[in-house]
Amino acid sequence: MKRLVTAREMREMDRLTIEGVGIPGLLLMEAASRAVADAACDLLGQSESKKVAVFCGKGNNGGDGMAAARHLFSRGVEVSVFLAGNPGSLKGDALVQWTILKGMGIPVSVLRSQNDLRGVRAGDLVIDALLGTGLVGDVEEPVASVLAWINRSGRPVLSVDLPSGLWCDTGSFGNACVHAARTVTLGELKRGLVLYPGRQKSGRVDVVDIGIPDSVASSVGINTFWVESGDATARLPERPAWAHKGAFGKTLILAGSTGMTGAAALCSSAVLRTGAGLAVLGTPSGLNSIMEEKLTEVMTKPLPQTDSGSLSLDAVAAITDMMGWADVLALGPGLSRHPETAEVVRKTVARSKRPTVIDADGINAFEGHAELLEKKKGPFILTPHSGELSRLTGLSVEAIERDRIETARTAAKRFGCVIVLKGAPTVTACPDGCVTVNSTGNSGMATAGAGDVLTGILAGLLAQGLSPADAALCGVFLHGLAGDLAASAKSARSITAGDIADFLGAAFQSLEAGH
Repeated sequence: MKRLVTAREMREMDRLTIEGVGIPGLLLMEAASRAVADAACDLLGQSESKKVAVFCGKGNNGGDGMAAARHLFSRGVEVSVFLAGNPGSLKGDALVQWTILKGMGIPVSVLRSQNDLRGVRAGDLVIDALLGTGLVGDVEEPVASVLAWINRSGRPVLSVDLPSGLWCDTGSFGNACVHAARTVTLGELKRGLVLYPGRQKSGRVDVVDIGIPDSVASSVGINTFWVESGDATARLPERPAWAHKGAFGKTLILAGSTGMTGAAALCSSAVLRTGAGLAVLGTPSGLNSIMEEKLTEVMTKPLPQTDSGSLSLDAVAAITDMMGWADVLALGPGLSRHPETAEVVRKTVARSKRPTVIDADGINAFEGHAELLEKKKGPFILTPHSGELSRLTGLSVEAIERDRIETARTAAKRFGCVIVLKGAPTVTACPDGCVTVNSTGNSGMATAGAGDVLTGILAGLLAQGLSPADAALCGVFLHGLAGDLAASAKSARSITAGDIADFLGAAFQSLEAGH
């Protein structure tokens, strides 16, 4: 898995490389600038004029831009360099690069105010090397005006390390941010490039090796990662040719209430579509005939119900008996928030020693009773969206969305379970502090029932013997990939949760083929 780093982690890696290993910063800058120049030439393509405007800041990000301008100049590109700020404040490697530019006769201009932008020409391509990873807050002048000018220029923008204005750790930004067509990020992938809205600001992202030894990266102790197809493929459960249905696990699903039969059906079908051998749906007795019509392959078990058509406390004894049969328990989709049903959930979860997936109303049942989850015995996965996690933890939705990675990490440690924080992107956190960020999925998956399908996928993978951590990583990726394949076939505007389930087979085929 690719490491996802914060600004602090990246600074520490740079420091250890320069001070500990002895690789000079200028060598790192040289490798970075060559990669930026290569990307610029790729973007220029067959353009005849090949004119590039390079906007630089006063720090090392600006130094990278100046060095890239030098390489482009040597390749015959017409380069103009613009420094936002006072040249007298340049120091270190950036000052070295500025001196080289002037010595080579490359045109350089200083932008001290908005007025200095008059007459500036963008050429065929703009390189943004104004601000690096250290920014948190609003962009100051004259840089803010330069960013606005770049965005108005109408030219493709190549950003160095990350789009200027973007906050490295969270993907948010303040009063200004460049909208890049492409970003060349240096050494390691930055969190802000994969978290929204930064992901939309970054365009295509290239992670380039600038010479930081892997031993340095390992020593920093990074525990946040970006999940790609190979990571999911490596975790797919084995499928022996000689196995029978019992070998692929038995899943008990508790789901559904009056008006919410679809959630139960989507979840139950996804369990089998993911490869589990057997699935039983426990649902309120008044809904059983409906579920038998909706589901062909899933067995159903009618359970005592409340007057509102949800599971009643009289169902607990039967559920306890069925848990003796099951290898995995999944509960929550469409159960309702009826007080009696919530008590059924709490009693069932307390008694379950099987791997358990708790979603939707299963999570809502613990609002005001979060301490019961902290005492839970046996492995389990919680799959909240930010609203459900807010009700469970007392944090505001806004606070959760401001830092999805660290919020999920804290919750996983608190409850001693795997947290799948659904959203864009979905973040999975484990009790040991490891967090993964998923790379698949699209806006079409913001549709009713998509989370129910995910619950079924996770339960199906657990039933086949995967650990909660591996089931969550693999299942979230598969869920998003199925959604992407559905969107490609139908448009993201038109896909439904049922389409996500229908494309699970194609998602498995894609992973199995190594795509």
